[in-house]
Amino acid sequence: MLDLVQILLSLLIIVLILLQQRGAEGGALFGFPSEFFFKRRGLEKNLYYLTWILIFAFILVSLGKIYLK
Repeated sequence: MLDLVQILLSLLIIVLILLQQRGAEGGALFGFPSEFFFKRRGLEKNLYYLTWILIFAFILVSLGKIYLK
């Protein structure tokens, strides 16, 4: 059961990471990387937090598989 949950979580994490935008679209401004001025808003912010929540859940499931065997 935990194997299936782990596979589903990993696939969801991959999809969410691929959906997120890169910060390099605007190029560099005055020699600073564009991530320096980058702020997450709206849907992108929610995708970011959801990705971290799923990563945390994946770690918990992985640790659960180790300790429950």
